[in-house]
Amino acid sequence: MQHEVRRSLRSRLAKRLCSSTDRFGHQLKSSLIKDYYYSYIAYDDLKAGLKTPYETEPTTGNPNPKRREWNEDDEQRFIRQLEQELDKVFTFQHVKSDDIVRRIAASEKEVNEVISRSQQQNGDSAQRVGHDELPTEDDFMLLEEDLSDIIADVHDLAKFTQLNYTGFQKIIKKHDVGLMASVVELQL
Repeated sequence: MQHEVRRSLRSRLAKRLCSSTDRFGHQLKSSLIKDYYYSYIAYDDLKAGLKTPYETEPTTGNPNPKRREWNEDDEQRFIRQLEQELDKVFTFQHVKSDDIVRRIAASEKEVNEVISRSQQQNGDSAQRVGHDELPTEDDFMLLEEDLSDIIADVHDLAKFTQLNYTGFQKIIKKHDVGLMASVVELQL
């Protein structure tokens, strides 16, 4: 009877967990930004890191044999793997964020220069020569393009951040549910 209860509990936990993580794995693959590909959480690798080796090799008669119990070495290995992924994602976000801040400051300076030039007027409103020349339509178009690029990059970084945040939440939940199932199994 206890064996059936354990199997039922393990099965329900696995089904519930697999359906949400499989959906997320698909969402991650379909939503990622190609230029950021190598900087995303390696979700599938982390998910694989939660599995212990089989006690016996799979066969056609038993394609899913029992896995070895999770131990402290497995826990330490997974924590190292998780920390490496966190460092990778954090470093990328930090570099991209610094770049965006730098570009915003440069654009702000350019906008202020164009505004200053547009406010300067001489007596006959003729264009000045050199650096004090009144801004042209092209000047405004270039500023608009720069600001549009910055806004797109901010949006992409926000999307990157949200997907990774969700990925880390999901993998930690999967880890915790797996540990909880092991504890329940031991108590039964």
